[in-house]
Amino acid sequence: MTLIRAAVCHEPNSDLTIEEIELSSPELDEVRVTVDACAICHSDITYIDGGWAIEYPVVLGHEISGKVAEIGPHTETDLNIGDSVVVSLIRTCGHCLACKRGHDVACTGKLRLHETSPIKTKAGEQITHGLNAAGFAEEIVVHVSQCVPVPEDLPSTFASLLGCGVMTGLGSVFNTAKVGPDDVTVIIGCGGVGLAAIQGANISGAKCVIAVDPLENKRLLALQFGATHAFDPTEDLQKMIQNINDGRLADFAFVTTAAPEAVSMSMKLLAPMGSLVLVGMPEDGIVSEFDPGLIAARNQQILGSKMGTSRPHFDIPSMVKLWTEGKLNLEKMVSNVYELDDINKAIKDMRSGSTIRAVVCPSSTKKDPK
Repeated sequence: MTLIRAAVCHEPNSDLTIEEIELSSPELDEVRVTVDACAICHSDITYIDGGWAIEYPVVLGHEISGKVAEIGPHTETDLNIGDSVVVSLIRTCGHCLACKRGHDVACTGKLRLHETSPIKTKAGEQITHGLNAAGFAEEIVVHVSQCVPVPEDLPSTFASLLGCGVMTGLGSVFNTAKVGPDDVTVIIGCGGVGLAAIQGANISGAKCVIAVDPLENKRLLALQFGATHAFDPTEDLQKMIQNINDGRLADFAFVTTAAPEAVSMSMKLLAPMGSLVLVGMPEDGIVSEFDPGLIAARNQQILGSKMGTSRPHFDIPSMVKLWTEGKLNLEKMVSNVYELDDINKAIKDMRSGSTIRAVVCPSSTKKDPK
C-alpha cells in the first residue's frame, strides 16, 4: 500500500477534491504506473455530471500515459520497470470467447480488479476505480493488459490521447467502418474524438470528409485537421452533401457527439448502402427512433463503435507509427496542460467547448505540450 494524491468525486455535479488516498500494491497480472499525463474525456465529465450511473466516491480519468513503477508478483509480461506506457480502460482476460475472436472491447473475463478496487480513503472506505483506471491520480494500479509500451520520445501529453479519444476516433474509421478511398464521410461533432475521426477518414483516402458542428471554432479546427468541408447543423445538410457529391448522399455518418438529436439527423444524410456509426454515448435513458422498413429498403446499417472497436496492443503502435510519419497530428489536439490541483479549471475549460483536450499532469510540474 502507498499513499498518493488524487482528484476524488464524492457526488454528482460537484467539484473534485484533491485528497491523499491509499493505493494497494499490484497483484498477479497487475501493474502500478506513475501517471505522467491524463487527458480529460467527455466520458469523465458525464460521470461527474451524474449522466451515467456510478458509485461514489470515485476517481475518474482514463486517457493515461506514464511509466511502469511496479509489476505484480509472478506476472508474465514483456514490460520492465521504467517503461513508458499508454494505459486504456480496455481490459482483456485473453481466454473468453470475445478475446479469442479479437474483440477486446467485449471481453467477459472475470479479473480481480472487476471485483475490487485498488483505492481507498485513508479512513478505509472503498473508492470506485473509475473506468478501470482512476487516472486523475499520481499513480494507478491496472491490469497488465491495459498497458501498451510506447517510445520514450513520444511526449507524455500526446501519448495520453492514444488511450481513448484518438484511439476511439481513428478506430471508428479504421476498424468499425473500414472507410476506403472514394467514400464520402460525414463526422458529426468536432471534439477530440471527432477530430481524430476526421484525421482517420483523411488518412483512409476518403473522397470527402465533411465536418458538422454548431460551434464555429470547432468547424475551423476541423478544416485544419483535414476536413474538406465544414457545416453548421442548422444548414440544409442533405442538399449540401448532394451538391458536393453529384447528387448522392454519404457512405458513412459518424456521430461522435453525445447529443441525442445528432443521431436521427445523421440517418437522413446516408445514401443507400450507407452506414451510421454510433461513436458518442448519450446519457442513460436516451433513446432514438428509426424507420426499420426504410433502413431495410435502403440496405443501410447502424454500427456501434465502443472505443473504436480497438485492440490497444495492435492499434496504439499503429497510431504511434502514423504520428512518427507525420500523418497523425497530436500536437494541436492538446489545448492546455494543468497540474492536478487545477483539475476543476481543466474540466470547466472542457465544458466550454473551446478546448479539444485538457491534459492533467498529476505526478510532475506543469508541462508545455509544444
